[in-house]
Amino acid sequence: MITPSLQVQANEAIGRLRIARKDLKTVEAKAAKEGLPHTVRESVAAFANTRGGMLLLGVDEMAYGPLDIDAPKLASDLASVCVHELDPPIRPDIDIVTVGGQRVVAALVSELPTGQKPCYLKRRGIDRGAYIRTHSGDRRLTPYEVHILVSGRGQPRDDVMVVDGATRSHLAPELVDALLQRVRRRRGRIVADSSDEEILRMMNVLVEGDPDGVSLGGLLALGRYPQQFVPQLNVTFVAYATSLGEPLDDGTRFLDNESIDGPIPVMVAAAQAAVRRNMTRRAIVTGAGRLDQWEYPEEVVRELIVNALMHRDYHPVAHGSQVRVEMYPDRFEVVNPGGLHGPVDRDKLLSEPVTSSRNSYLAKLLEDVEVPLTGRTVCENRGSGLISVAASLRKSGLTPLRFMDRIDSFRVVVQSKRLTEKEMKESWGTRRNSRSVTTRQRRDRRHEIIELLALGPKSSRELAEELGMTPQGILRWLRRMEASGEVWPTEAARRSPMNRWQLADR
Repeated sequence: MITPSLQVQANEAIGRLRIARKDLKTVEAKAAKEGLPHTVRESVAAFANTRGGMLLLGVDEMAYGPLDIDAPKLASDLASVCVHELDPPIRPDIDIVTVGGQRVVAALVSELPTGQKPCYLKRRGIDRGAYIRTHSGDRRLTPYEVHILVSGRGQPRDDVMVVDGATRSHLAPELVDALLQRVRRRRGRIVADSSDEEILRMMNVLVEGDPDGVSLGGLLALGRYPQQFVPQLNVTFVAYATSLGEPLDDGTRFLDNESIDGPIPVMVAAAQAAVRRNMTRRAIVTGAGRLDQWEYPEEVVRELIVNALMHRDYHPVAHGSQVRVEMYPDRFEVVNPGGLHGPVDRDKLLSEPVTSSRNSYLAKLLEDVEVPLTGRTVCENRGSGLISVAASLRKSGLTPLRFMDRIDSFRVVVQSKRLTEKEMKESWGTRRNSRSVTTRQRRDRRHEIIELLALGPKSSRELAEELGMTPQGILRWLRRMEASGEVWPTEAARRSPMNRWQLADR
C-alpha cells in the first residue's frame, strides 16, 4: 500500500526538480533503467551524513519525467544495499509511488545522529567511502572531515596531550602565578593543602605520569611563547580593502595584516586591538555629554575571538590551520578549524546555552586564566557566548549574527550596518508587517528572508506572516533561493509539520 505522505512528498520533490532543472541538496533523481545504479550508495550515504533527503529512482535526469522501470525489484535492491553495503546500515522509508501514471521508487533518508556519523561504503572503507551532500551533488569527504565526524562521537583529549619538548620552564610565570592565586581564592577548601605543582596537575596544565610534561591546553593558556612548539596555532588578522577581498585599482588588497602569537589571553587582547584600530566609531551626543559608539561592540568582538580559540580543533591534523579574523568594509568574520562538536542543535545556538565543548579541559582552565592587566578571565565557560553576542548586537542596533557551520570549519559573520527602528523590528522579528507592500519591498524580499533566517530556521508560514506575504508568494521565493543554493529546508518532506527553512552553509 502506498504511504500517502511519501506520495505527496515525491510529487512535491518532482515539482521542485522541474523548477530548478537540476538535482537539489535534498533531492536526487536517477533513471535506473538498467537496474540499481552504483551511485545510489554514495547518495544515500551523503544524505545520511548531511541533512537527509529523498532519492527518486525511475525518473529521467534531464526532463524529470517517469521512466519504465522494474519498481519492485529496484525497491528491494535499494533496501538490501542500504543495509548490507553501508556502515552503519541505513534504513530509508522506501515505497513505490506514481508519477504521471507510472511507478517510481521513492526513498526518504534521514540524517544520522552525530554519534553515528559518518556513513560510508564498506567496500571503500571509511577513508574513501564517506560522502556529503552539496548543491552540486555528492562529494567525498576529505580525511580531515572524516576525522572531525569520528571525533564527534566522543570527547576528544587533544587539549591534554603532551607537547614534545615543552616543560614547565616554558610557561609564563606571571600567568601561572595569577592562575594559582585565583584558584586558591576561589577553591580554597579543595586546594588548601595542595602544592603549586599539584594544583597545576589538577588543572591539567602539567600531565600526570610525566615528571615535567606540559599539556597542549596548558601551553596555549599559560605558555611564554607556545608557537615555539606549535607555530600555526595562532591568530591571523586581515583587514581587506573591499567587501569581496579584491584589490583596489592601485593594487592595495590589505589595509592591515598581522600574525598574532602568544598564549591565548595575549592573542585575545591583541586580536581585539587589531579589530578596534580598523573599525570606525561615531560620536553620539546625549544628555550626559558625548558618547563614542564603536562600529562593532567590543564585547561581541572579544567573545567571538575567545569562542574560536577555545572551541577550534586542536587535533594534530589541524595544527597547520589558524583562527582567522577578517575585516571587510561592511562586516567582520571569525573562522576556526572544525565545525560544531557533539550533539549540538544548530537551530538553538542563538537561543539556548551550548553545553558540548570539543576542548573541555582547555575550556575549564580558561575560566581561571586571566588576561594580563585586565583583572578578568578569558571566559566564563557557561555555554552562553553566542546568546550574549546576539543580545549585544540587538542592543547596538546591528543585524543578527550569521553563522556557517561546516564539517571542517565554523564561521561567524557580523554585519556593520546599523538598523533603523523599523528595520530592527523586521530583522529581529519583534513585529509583523502589514500585508500591503510596495514594488520596491517586493524586490527586497531575498534580503529580508536572509535577515530573518539569520536568526534561525523558520517555517514558510512564519516567514509569510513576518513579511506580510501570501503562503504561495513566500514559497516561490524560497524555491528560487534554494535553487541558487542560498537556503535549504530542514526536512526532505516540504509538507512535514516539522519543516523549517534555513540559510545554507557556505
